Amino acid sequence: MDNVHDAAWQGTLTAERLKSYLANADPSILDSPGGLKSMTPLAAASSRGYLDIVRLLLQNHANPNALSLYNRTPLFYATSRSPAHDRLAIVRALLDAGALIDACSADDAFYTPLMNAVTEVRDKDVAHELVDRGASLTLKNAQGQTAEMLAKETGMVRDLRPREERNSTRAQIIDLILSVVMLIIAYINSGVMKGSVKGIVKKLYGISGDKDQEVAKDIPEPHTVEEFKDSLNTYVADSGLEKFFGRDDPFLQTLAENAAALRDDNTTFLGKPENIRHLTRLALYQPVIYCDDSGSMDAENRYTHLRELVTRIARIATKIVPENLGVELRFINSRSSSNLSAVDIDAAVAAVHPNGGTAIGTNLRQKILEPLVYGVLSDPNKSLRRPLLVCTITDGCPSEEQPMVFRDAIVECRRQLVNHGYEPSAAMFSISQIGDDAKGTAFLDGLRGDQEVEDVLHCTTDRLDSKYQELRMNERRIEEWLLKLLTKPIMERDES
Repeated sequence: MDNVHDAAWQGTLTAERLKSYLANADPSILDSPGGLKSMTPLAAASSRGYLDIVRLLLQNHANPNALSLYNRTPLFYATSRSPAHDRLAIVRALLDAGALIDACSADDAFYTPLMNAVTEVRDKDVAHELVDRGASLTLKNAQGQTAEMLAKETGMVRDLRPREERNSTRAQIIDLILSVVMLIIAYINSGVMKGSVKGIVKKLYGISGDKDQEVAKDIPEPHTVEEFKDSLNTYVADSGLEKFFGRDDPFLQTLAENAAALRDDNTTFLGKPENIRHLTRLALYQPVIYCDDSGSMDAENRYTHLRELVTRIARIATKIVPENLGVELRFINSRSSSNLSAVDIDAAVAAVHPNGGTAIGTNLRQKILEPLVYGVLSDPNKSLRRPLLVCTITDGCPSEEQPMVFRDAIVECRRQLVNHGYEPSAAMFSISQIGDDAKGTAFLDGLRGDQEVEDVLHCTTDRLDSKYQELRMNERRIEEWLLKLLTKPIMERDES
């Protein structure tokens, strides 16, 4: 049956049709849920992203706080369902019309519109708008979480600050300085340091590089630009990193210049020496996140959990690298993406719907090793820019291929690297399970302890989704857990 609710949902509501509907019905129809979705017309248009219809309904006195099914307001739908293109404009239109900025209900665990913006659509512009208009940062949902607590999980803490702080160039400069300083520590603390360079580094920074010694939390004062350049170049040559960084690599020169400029700066970024040690080793590697998007990932919220984990992993993996260095994202079945920020990663993962089989080994070779490793090795004019760290997340055992294909792809990669003069550790791998599929567990058990790959492949023992849920209320422990998970292959190699 033709009605105003479904017309708003379908995007076919015009001024003329609205006039016709209102002429033949009680005007309260605009504020009552109805149609196939049991939503008010304004909620339906807000959810679907139809800005013109939202404005049309508001002009005709639709109540911006009228409730739909589950006591949801139009602003709830705009901040949790609306497509990105007109989302901000719809939010503004609703707020301008008097929408209650913190409206929430028990049916949705008391999630406010700001909480939706932070966790559901992860839209910085919408979050900024809500904060600037007075959205509460302290209201708690049914789990006792505030918007600020949720923002820590999605990397949006800065987006909940007042406008003056968000727009502060000083804050941006500090972030840049911290990234540069931490990258410098990465080269000092790579974990492959050899005897002669340990003395140089100890003299320059007071850091020995020994595995049983804590890394200092403060950044000691460096020497001159030239001394820093000479020391970094010597370190690269003596530690076997010359395959990745030439003697006069502009990147190293930039590091030296920034280090000298910051020689009087003392900072305690990241706090714990153990975490610094893990982060600095991680910074040397190009992270590749390899996601299972097969049809079985649609079960038990596995793909939802994967999205949350992958976004966090990307944020940690890029925490101390320059802004132009991002993460490689690969799926078993969907398209690949390169050099993504943590925010880009989240959008890319969210855009994929699980479907298809689990040819995990075939696509490891075709989508990761061939373009990122073999394509470089086969070209005499190219060299690997950074060692590779491939983090695989899957829910089950392979399908559409033999179980050994994944393992054999890693063995072949190891062989190819050695044949071209690289260390086997120029490509490190980890594989982790989501869900409790027994065949998937058996697949990982078969890889664990395989002597052909044990020096370059780490198989985690925790189910990622279970561990994540266990730690979810403790932000610090989640970050530490994921950091150690990411760096386990690297640290195990360093300690062997």
